[in-house]
Amino acid sequence: MTTAFPATAFPYLGAAPDAIESLPHTRISCWVHCLRDALYATGLRETARALAQPVDFVVERTAEGELLTLYGGLDAGYHHPRFQRGVSARWETSPHQEEHALDLVHRELARGHAVPVSPDLRGMRHSEFYRVPHTGYPHTLLVYGAGPRTALAADCNTRASGGFTDNRGAVPTDGLRRAMAGAPVLVWDAGPPGADWAEELHRLLELSVQRMTEPDLPEAGLAGLLSFPGVLEELEPRPGRSGLLRTRVAGPLQRQVAGDRLLLARVLAEDTTARERGPRAAAAAADCAELTRASCEALVDLARAVFLLSRSWSAQTLRLCGRRAARVHELDARAAGRMADLAGALR
Repeated sequence: MTTAFPATAFPYLGAAPDAIESLPHTRISCWVHCLRDALYATGLRETARALAQPVDFVVERTAEGELLTLYGGLDAGYHHPRFQRGVSARWETSPHQEEHALDLVHRELARGHAVPVSPDLRGMRHSEFYRVPHTGYPHTLLVYGAGPRTALAADCNTRASGGFTDNRGAVPTDGLRRAMAGAPVLVWDAGPPGADWAEELHRLLELSVQRMTEPDLPEAGLAGLLSFPGVLEELEPRPGRSGLLRTRVAGPLQRQVAGDRLLLARVLAEDTTARERGPRAAAAAADCAELTRASCEALVDLARAVFLLSRSWSAQTLRLCGRRAARVHELDARAAGRMADLAGALR
């Protein structure tokens, strides 16, 4: 099956989509980043509202109790994501038979959709994960054309020798087919909203308060932030500590955890719904936006401190990480209180 390439090149994963809503892709998880750009390509320009998620913080561990990663609201619903403004998405698994591994990709391309996929990157020469053992969550890239010999892909994690320019390039279709056997495909749709925006915003706020103040896991929400210094301390004797701190702590803090706050803060700062409900709601919305934005920046500062810790472990840097985690906890606790006020005003 041959799928025609787009008549005009869209700057997938480039700088242009960032400028539409002032949302830098470096603060968004790769799979949400790919979905955002695919939505932009169809003309949707309201992705902040559509993709915003409840604020969250979770320390995720393996079955053996070892640190796997950290994540926030953008990844809390990774397996069963729920969005707003008529956007929906679900993960489907490609056929394991190699000859049919691109069937889902071709089907979605035929619908006019660029396709977020999470292939086995160990055999894809363009990727910086080529021949790198897989750990943690899979990386997602975007496929926006697939011919008999060449596929067009956008990927923000490429090798210098991969032949990609502005995060876009061509990959052999046979290589993509092998990498996609049994791999996830994000199937998405953008239809009319199923509820009023005020109702959707109310749900986002209520879930944010619930996840931060009444988490389902012991190392989640506000309690998870309090446990964060202990998470770092337990990594001190681990082999490969430096890499673990960078890839499983600093990186996720900067992108997955800070990203949900960035999206929600932007939505709250520019939304008119609260102002229409009167001064109380308007003041609560302004406070929520500022506190959530400040939490995002504090998380980035925390990620930088963790990166310093990965370069040179010291008691002084460990204490710095603890102080910065306490700052995030303070901001999130205050934000949760104001979100509860705002949710009440929108009810």
